[in-house]
Amino acid sequence: MEHSKLSAHRFRKGKFITPMNAVMSGIGQHDSWYHGRVPEYLWLGLILDHYGRDVGLSKCNLILKSLRKIAPEMVIPRLSSVFALDEKVQTEFYDCVLAVVPREVLCPLTCIFTYSHHPAFTKAFLKSDVSVEDRFATVVRLLKEISDHQSHLSTDIRFLVLYLGLLSGKMHMPEEMLLNVLEYPKCSHDDERMRKLRPTIRAMELAFREVGFNQDTRNKAYLQSFWKDVSRMGDCELFYLEFAEPKPDAKDYSERVKRILEYYAELQGAANPIDNKMLVLLGIATYSFKRLSELVRHELYHEISGRGIIRVLVEDYIMMKYLLKNEADRSDIWSEFQSYGIGQYKIIVAKWRDSGKDLKTSHVAYEYMSILVNEHMDEEFLDMDTSYFDKQPIRLKAEDVGEKELYSLYYDYDSAFEHGLWGAIRESSLIKCNSSVHQYHCVPDIEDRQKLKSVWHDCVRVMDMTLGILEGIYGLRTSVKDGDNCAED
Repeated sequence: MEHSKLSAHRFRKGKFITPMNAVMSGIGQHDSWYHGRVPEYLWLGLILDHYGRDVGLSKCNLILKSLRKIAPEMVIPRLSSVFALDEKVQTEFYDCVLAVVPREVLCPLTCIFTYSHHPAFTKAFLKSDVSVEDRFATVVRLLKEISDHQSHLSTDIRFLVLYLGLLSGKMHMPEEMLLNVLEYPKCSHDDERMRKLRPTIRAMELAFREVGFNQDTRNKAYLQSFWKDVSRMGDCELFYLEFAEPKPDAKDYSERVKRILEYYAELQGAANPIDNKMLVLLGIATYSFKRLSELVRHELYHEISGRGIIRVLVEDYIMMKYLLKNEADRSDIWSEFQSYGIGQYKIIVAKWRDSGKDLKTSHVAYEYMSILVNEHMDEEFLDMDTSYFDKQPIRLKAEDVGEKELYSLYYDYDSAFEHGLWGAIRESSLIKCNSSVHQYHCVPDIEDRQKLKSVWHDCVRVMDMTLGILEGIYGLRTSVKDGDNCAED
């Protein structure tokens, strides 16, 4: 299935709306194929699975016609609706089923629907010589096969749902469409016509459920009970990704960056120690280097913390380019940048003072922060800006300096980890369970099995671009450049 491009989405009130949701309402969990409909149609799947497609469809045809006669009010062949029938009516229907298929076909379901809650069903289909383990194994295998709503077996089941709708007279369609639908059971899945028929069947079943469910309300209690019972019977099957990436030769690269920054620090001291522009640029680059050094020293390449480091490197690089672009119009932008950052510290210090709390054990060194706030001027003359620096978020700054792609492909992603958004939590802290009876749920990664892709190569790339800014302004001796390629691999 080809996914829609971002440009095809509609942007409304800060939200990208998918092309599908733009024309139809979203589908809730109880409406979903796997969670909300598979438990209802599993009995049809067992018949198709046991006999194969051609014979299975033929036998289901006979059974659905019997169901139509016995329970004419039933629009959709849901098992919960069958269970809701009077027990005598249920027994009559089960006898019709047994006249078409032997009891071992639906026997697997008796491991879920037991005698205490479904006596008529159990009497009809239980085979005591089939173990609970074997019955459950069949259910698990089938659930896994039809978990994909577009699989051939799933589409065959969805056709049968439509078929009862046609028999009930509740479903109406143009004659040409009806003829196409009735061609479906006559065509093998290898038939070229099926490329159009299968999507048609799926779309019509999805639309018909609205009509059917208006006639016969969804049985949420049945769904909850089904998933609760099957999930208790199965064990988790955990799997996680392992990215086979060689350990980088990071020490040599770090030494080269350190050597370059030492050169610029010496240049600053020798040429103009009070050059505010150079101080800010070197300060930003040094901060990026210190974050890179933490990455190397603690080997955080595959860790969540590594995402925070590359995010800082990207933001620092964008900020350097932004300050340089705007210095022509505002020669004092370097002091403005410093005052803005110290002003943020002043806000924190002021809130600490107002709180009246000691907080000596806090990781925040409030008293030292107070000294920094008053380092160059009395804080009574220092205003505090609570908005973004220069009134623009980093996204707009990135666009302004031609780094929209860097922001979109890196910063947004890594920010999810810094803010603890669900996508980042799901990728880093939850392991997938491959059990169909657990609905492929997730398990907390307490043992830290899941490692993320390494941030090393991206860190090197952005650090090199940061150093490139300094070289473009202040130059760099060839001898200092030795080891330019040591970051490879």
